[in-house]
Amino acid sequence: MISFREKSLWVSLLISLVIASVYGDNILAFLAAGEAVSGQDISGLIFRVVIAFIVLEVVLHIALAMKEQEGSGLPEDERERNYRLLANNVGYWVLSIGVIACISQQMINSSFGFEVQNEYTNLALAPFELKLVVIFWLSEVARFATELYYYRQES
Repeated sequence: MISFREKSLWVSLLISLVIASVYGDNILAFLAAGEAVSGQDISGLIFRVVIAFIVLEVVLHIALAMKEQEGSGLPEDERERNYRLLANNVGYWVLSIGVIACISQQMINSSFGFEVQNEYTNLALAPFELKLVVIFWLSEVARFATELYYYRQES
């Protein structure tokens, strides 16, 4: 039987994947538009994604807790704590490497003065905040997937 915490991880992972697909579709549309995208459009996208993520997480976790009332209030045991810490470590490394790579890329872009030539340079010249949200999403997905891996490895 799957524990409440594992079900909660599955819910978070699926929400992350759905929201990320919507976000990725919008980013591709922004990149296709080139320099015609305003900062207000980017801010609006990020705001909508964050609000959608929060609302879906809260609503689905409330529904899950209502269904599994006896399992939702149990304290975390040593095994679950170990899984969470190992997964947080993986997520932290993904986030750290991604942020350093993003900052390095921005420094290189500003030093060499790249111009939009094709879709690859268009991606490299994408606004900094769009890339940071992608990096954050990747770190969260890595964290959820790693913790789920440890739960599934046990069973």
